[in-house]
Amino acid sequence: MAFGDEIIIGTSINNTMGITGKGYDLLQLVNAAVEAETMGFDAVWVHDALTGRRTTAAYCPIHALTAVAMRTKHIKLCTGILIPQIRNPIHTAQQWATLWEASEGRAIMGAGTGAGKNTIYKRQFDALAAVRGANKSALDGGQLFEHRTALFAECLDVMNRLWTEDKFAYDGQFYKFGEMTLGIARPQQKPPILVAGGIYVPAEGVGAHHYTWNRDVAGTLMMGPRIRRVAALQGDGWLAVHPTPDEIDDIWADIQDIALDLGKGPGSGSAYGSPYLKGMNWFANCDDDPDVAWRGVQSQLTDFHGPPEGRDKCQPDLVDRWQLSGSGKAMADKINTYIEHGVTIFQLVIASSNQMGMMRKIAEEVLPHINREPPTGARGGIAAA
Repeated sequence: MAFGDEIIIGTSINNTMGITGKGYDLLQLVNAAVEAETMGFDAVWVHDALTGRRTTAAYCPIHALTAVAMRTKHIKLCTGILIPQIRNPIHTAQQWATLWEASEGRAIMGAGTGAGKNTIYKRQFDALAAVRGANKSALDGGQLFEHRTALFAECLDVMNRLWTEDKFAYDGQFYKFGEMTLGIARPQQKPPILVAGGIYVPAEGVGAHHYTWNRDVAGTLMMGPRIRRVAALQGDGWLAVHPTPDEIDDIWADIQDIALDLGKGPGSGSAYGSPYLKGMNWFANCDDDPDVAWRGVQSQLTDFHGPPEGRDKCQPDLVDRWQLSGSGKAMADKINTYIEHGVTIFQLVIASSNQMGMMRKIAEEVLPHINREPPTGARGGIAAA
């Protein structure tokens, strides 16, 4: 079955904050994935924080998913999101190709540029600059961060070519190397990449996403032309955060138009065609009392994305954009609405201190009500191996 022909509801098995409170280990993470498969989830998602989120270190997402692949049979293995530009793209392509083969084609890479200034992502670019050596021509961490979208696009280009071409040399803005090949590790089918993009700028500049706040765009969804172009040129789809169904339709139509302009439309002869996958990211809390569920999402968002001091709660308008909460029926109805707009892949970040208990509740009260038949317009894409 092609990835675009099935509805994929996935749960986060949080490798940056822990499965059962703050203390956890890799075995707990793998066991959580095994339980998620048994519960009926279609995918598990892990996060990326090379230098840690806040003060909590993270397991390598690719290695963690490879460990999960060895213990599971059907569940999809996803990153939400991987930041490839803080790694060497040749090494990342090789690691992902290994995961792809180990999982028999179950891996989906959600990838993005990272968030705004004064966050953990800025620290990661400082660390990247440090390992690039003392070459005077090399960019420092601040410069790498400012050029992160161009660096991101080049990383995806390198990985896509390593997965689809036998041998090639590269002469880019950031990466230059002679003839390179993955050899027998090159996948028989190109692993799909979902390019994460778009952010809702809250009405007030406090709490989560305080670092992106701008009075001129407050209260609007932003997804700039550069990241839309990356999604169209290098992506197999788009992993959305915050948009309404109508906003998804508008942005997706623009991404498709850009892909056509870049020669990636049907019959173009492109090695990996036009984008065909739409994904959605939510923080999820299931409770018959909608206020309790909503506050659970607000609390987790504040902990996960708020300012370092944690004094300001996540803004209500941002919670409304990022929440999948309420009764099981209400949550399923919201998912089904997005399915009607062509979204087929869902990342549910568990917004509860009892992550395993909440996963089980969602599996029992939400999953049975999901419409598993995507609209005709959502179909297409490569077949899973």
